[in-house]
Amino acid sequence: MSAGMGETMRTRAITSTLTARLSPTVPSASQTYEPLVRSALRQRLIHNIFAFSAAFTLVVCILFGGEDETNAFARLLSPGTWAMACLKWSVGVLPVIAMRKVYLTSATTPATSPAKMLTNAIAKPSTRRCLAVYMSCTLMLIMLNLSSLTSEERENLRLNVFVKSRKHPYYLNGRLLFLILAQLWLAASFLLRNIMLDRFVFRWTKPLNPSELPFAPSNLLKLLLTMTLFTSFSSVVYSVVFGLSRVVVLPLLLKLPVVGSIVRPFIAHFAKGPWSLTLPILHWSLLVRSFMMGLVTVMSWEFAESLFDAYVPQPIKVGTLTADPNVTVVSGITTQDTVFAHFAYSELAELASDESTAGSARRTALFGDQKYSPTLWNVLARQSLLRLGQDYQTFLRRGAPVAPPVVVAPAASKPKDPPSTPLIRKAIFKAPRQSPLGSMLDSVSSDSELSKAAEAVAGEMEERANQMHIPELFRSVAPSSAAAPAGNTVLAKPTSSIVSSFIAQLGVRRWDLVVDRCPVWLKESTIRWNKWFYRERLNKVVEVCLPNRELDALIIEALSHFVCASLSEDRYGVVQRDIPRILEAFLSFLSAIEEYQIEVNAKYTPPTPDELSQCDTKILEEKEMMRIEVARAGDVLVVVSDALKTGVANISRTFGDKLVAFKFPPRTARKLQSFVDYT
Repeated sequence: MSAGMGETMRTRAITSTLTARLSPTVPSASQTYEPLVRSALRQRLIHNIFAFSAAFTLVVCILFGGEDETNAFARLLSPGTWAMACLKWSVGVLPVIAMRKVYLTSATTPATSPAKMLTNAIAKPSTRRCLAVYMSCTLMLIMLNLSSLTSEERENLRLNVFVKSRKHPYYLNGRLLFLILAQLWLAASFLLRNIMLDRFVFRWTKPLNPSELPFAPSNLLKLLLTMTLFTSFSSVVYSVVFGLSRVVVLPLLLKLPVVGSIVRPFIAHFAKGPWSLTLPILHWSLLVRSFMMGLVTVMSWEFAESLFDAYVPQPIKVGTLTADPNVTVVSGITTQDTVFAHFAYSELAELASDESTAGSARRTALFGDQKYSPTLWNVLARQSLLRLGQDYQTFLRRGAPVAPPVVVAPAASKPKDPPSTPLIRKAIFKAPRQSPLGSMLDSVSSDSELSKAAEAVAGEMEERANQMHIPELFRSVAPSSAAAPAGNTVLAKPTSSIVSSFIAQLGVRRWDLVVDRCPVWLKESTIRWNKWFYRERLNKVVEVCLPNRELDALIIEALSHFVCASLSEDRYGVVQRDIPRILEAFLSFLSAIEEYQIEVNAKYTPPTPDELSQCDTKILEEKEMMRIEVARAGDVLVVVSDALKTGVANISRTFGDKLVAFKFPPRTARKLQSFVDYT
């Protein structure tokens, strides 16, 4: 025991079962919010867009099913009509809807004129794919329409592939070629119309009334009239282009060495017949058939596109489908996709303005959340102010992209020379005294100081003469210190620049000759069209400055209502800490918009009494056009400015004198004081 007492007592700490648990973060949108929204959009696509577009195709097949003696009721009961409608919708409309879904984007096109919009669209690979989809659907619909013709209709329309000729059995049928090219032209024109409407960009819309849906009677009538005019205009332009290509392009194509020998057995007969104004009248039945076929096609496409525009942007409520709706919706605003952010902020704005007991309970739970780190309100306020700040900076840059930071390369440090003993490289002995005659001869030698000074003065005088404006006549005889090139040296001639300038001058001269021979009305129409195509629209310039204006309005609406509700529902005061930042962001954005609004309004000056009395049509049209563009630009700015004014006014009205407890910058305080005085 004494030995045990001599040993050192060893103690061991009891292991604790307590561990530091970190608070979880708010889950990402891809885990909680986006799958629910995708499921809701899938339901809309199937039950609304697919169903209604298929029903429209069936109705069109019943009404324009054929020229036989069966009536519409008989075609309704015919299984063949239903089968043909299903086939037409499957191969002609369904790919267009799928293409619209795939290439739907939230990034607006930064184009301020039709020319820039078309140029940007052509540069995208998706445009070529869309054109291929439209043309493929058109070809499939042509095949279905031709297969559904009766024998009598085939005999009347004469739509065989080759002409009935024993001498030339491979000549293509011009009527069939005209019909196919007309439908392809119409498909390309419809894509061009969608590009000009910027239809592949997500457009946020408010909840629609039943009278505003595409299948409402008024909208169906509008659809019919619009597509009839569009098809008529496209058919007229196509007929002119087809005639000019037959008269001008086809003879040149047949004269090419290799291509002409390949295509001559198929299309040589097209160059023989004349193209006159009476030729379309002789083929009137073909023109009517082509027009009706194109009208039915574009009507089906336009109705499907209208359904997509109406149903997809409608608000979606998915928070109530989960166990914790606040977490789901707040996680939705953290997404990088603007489309999902639209849906999330729409649901948040509705929650913030909900005056029911359930809405108040949800807001109280959101303000008092301590489960997540950062809390739900911190995530909501930070993400909202971050988006507003990014759009505010974009507005200050007037829509220009962020300039890349200039990286300055560090100056390379010169290595230090190793220490060494300097060498003396001049004579160390005293030079012998030179005689007076030798000194005089050295002063007039070529390397003497006097000769060097004379050369320096001559060079400076020549440099000053070159800087002066001397005519070429005197410049050619001016002395130059540069040596003349040797006789055997061949001077390089810029042949490429000479040839390119000659070709450019020849093209300009040829264009001038063409313009001089054109009639006056054609010149004026060309100038007006060119001005319309390349002129920048003021409202489009403003739209580029505010690309996410609808989303910004939703963010402002949600934040302002949450701040107003926090006065009575925020138990811990977490929202009050962010009120100065929120009001400063709102008022800074509002001041910038108001300054730009003054700048935009100054671009329009009403016509003076002298201009009205002189009735100068050109000046009055330009001013009226500018007035319309200024009004449209104001409509773009008012989306955000009205939301800001309403939000600041609601906060000022709710808090009133309690805003004195907060500290604001002087400029923000002056702007806020005007709202407080007004309310």
